[in-house]
Amino acid sequence: MSPYQSEFPLQIAEAGGLITVRFPAGTLLSGANCEELASRLFALAAREPKPHLLVDLSGVNMLTSMILAKLIALNNELRAAGGRLILANPKPVIREVFKVTRLDTVFEMPA
Repeated sequence: MSPYQSEFPLQIAEAGGLITVRFPAGTLLSGANCEELASRLFALAAREPKPHLLVDLSGVNMLTSMILAKLIALNNELRAAGGRLILANPKPVIREVFKVTRLDTVFEMPA
């Protein structure tokens, strides 16, 4: 195990071919942690030939356009590999960001 401590410890669970990622309550996803988050999500996706990744956004209070760009890239990579990216449980303010940017039509986001 690496001595490196993440800015936010992700909770990761794997079951039935689905990798679920959860954030601690009050998480702010911004430029400050964008590269670390992207690196970790892409690494998780690379573990499976047809990766299915569920990102639970219930703990996220804010995200920036840099994070949106990384999620778009991740979504494209997963689809190209025959996998899926599911964004679940966003708070109303986060869901509104996806709606305003029309990314709610790009991402799989269960109601």
